[in-house]
Amino acid sequence: MAQESSLNGHRNEDQVVLFPVVPLLECPHLEQVEPVPEQGLNVNEARCVNCNSANEPWCCLNCYTVTCSRHVNGHAINHFEQTLHCMTLSFSDLSVWCYACNAYVHNPILIPAKDAAHRSKFGMPYPEVELQRNG
Repeated sequence: MAQESSLNGHRNEDQVVLFPVVPLLECPHLEQVEPVPEQGLNVNEARCVNCNSANEPWCCLNCYTVTCSRHVNGHAINHFEQTLHCMTLSFSDLSVWCYACNAYVHNPILIPAKDAAHRSKFGMPYPEVELQRNG
């Protein structure tokens, strides 16, 4: 079957609707983001503090507690519900999710945390840091 497209998404051969993810550039909860801890982030050994799962770890950008995603045991959303810390960084793809806005967010305030995670995971700076350095 040929691929079809619409304004709302794209259908592949299996009829799964795919949508582009466009992060918010501003979010009123960015003020919750705290500086990266002095010891940095240890992405490769990250485990949920509640269930010890290494699958889909998310790191709270307020207190730097690591929890698992809603697709594992849901401890990241539980952390938000208990603390109202809404900004969280995925150690899987380095995206940031705001639970309060129910959206992905990308903003310069998030670059230090993304850079620390990228350096831990890949041993090199986050691409935007390299562009700023060479730009």
